[in-house]
Amino acid sequence: MKEMMIFLQKPLQPIWQWNHLPVNDKWSLTKGAFRLNTLPAKNFMYAKNTLTQRIIGPESSAAVQLDVKKLKVGDVAGLGLLNVPYYWIGVAKTDKGLVIRSYDLVNNKTLKEPLKQTKVFLRGFGDFDKDLATLSYSTDGINFKELGTELRLAYQMKTFQGVRFALFAFNTEGKNGGYADFDNFKIDELLSDRSKNSPIGKIMTFTNLANNQLFWNSPRSIIRSANTGSKDFDIKTCQFKILDKGNGKITLDAVDGSGFLTVSGIGLSGDLRTQKTENEGSLFLWQDMLKNQCMLLSLKTNRFVGVNVLTGEPYSAD
Repeated sequence: MKEMMIFLQKPLQPIWQWNHLPVNDKWSLTKGAFRLNTLPAKNFMYAKNTLTQRIIGPESSAAVQLDVKKLKVGDVAGLGLLNVPYYWIGVAKTDKGLVIRSYDLVNNKTLKEPLKQTKVFLRGFGDFDKDLATLSYSTDGINFKELGTELRLAYQMKTFQGVRFALFAFNTEGKNGGYADFDNFKIDELLSDRSKNSPIGKIMTFTNLANNQLFWNSPRSIIRSANTGSKDFDIKTCQFKILDKGNGKITLDAVDGSGFLTVSGIGLSGDLRTQKTENEGSLFLWQDMLKNQCMLLSLKTNRFVGVNVLTGEPYSAD
C-alpha cells in the first residue's frame, strides 16, 4: 500500500504528532506544503517543531520532497528516524553552499555530499523485524542513493515510542534561520498486499522454524517432524492441499491419500493425525504471519498446532 499525504488539510491530521509542544508561529501549511522555520537547537533531538508519525511494521518506507532554497547558513532540514539512538538525512546550508548530510548517533558519524540544486527527495526505510534501517536521497525522485550503511534500531525504555519518521528543521548556530518546505510525503507499506499469501487450493509443505524439519505424516498417520533418512520417508507424506471451508476456515488434505489433518482426542502429543473423513477436528484457521510464515489454529481445541522440539514428541494442539 502506498499512501500520499499532501499537506492540504488544516489542522494537521491526527496521524501526525509533534515531538515537542510546537512554536505555532514557526510552522505553516503553504500552497500544499508543510513549512518549517528553523529555530536554534544543539542537535536533532532538541529541534523544536519536529513533526512525526509512527512507523508501520514489519517493513515500511517514508519519502518526502524537500525544497531548501530559503535555508540560511547554519540551517539543517530533513527526514529523521526519531528514537534513541536516532538517525537522520537532510540538507545543510554552509557558507560554501548546500550539502546532503546524514548523521548516525550510534557511531557519532556524519557523512556529506555536495548538492547543486535546491529540491531533493529523502527516504527512510525500515525492516522492523530485524531492527535495521537505511537512509537515502534522490535528485530526481526516482533513483535513490543510500548515504551510509544499515542502521541498528532499538526499542528501549527511554522514549517508550519505538521509531518515528520525523520531518525536522533547525539552526546549528544558535539563531533563527530560514525555512524549508516539505511536500508529497509518502508512506509505502511494503507487505500490505497479502492476497498472494492465500494458501487456498495450493499444495504445500511446512517447515518448522524451531528445528528446520518438515511437518511429516508418518506411516501410522501421526504427524511428526520429518526423518528424511527413514525408509518410510516420501516427500508426498509432507504435502497437503489447502481447501477452503468458508469464513476463514480451511482443511488440509494429505497428498499421500491418508485423509485430512485432524485433531483427535483433546489435542495432546500424538493427537494430530490424518483421518479419511472430515470432522470438527479437521477445521483450522490459517494465521498468515507474512514472509511465507504461518500458524495453524485448531478450531476444535482453540490451540495452535505445535511440537516440543526438545523431546521429539509428535505434534499436538494443546
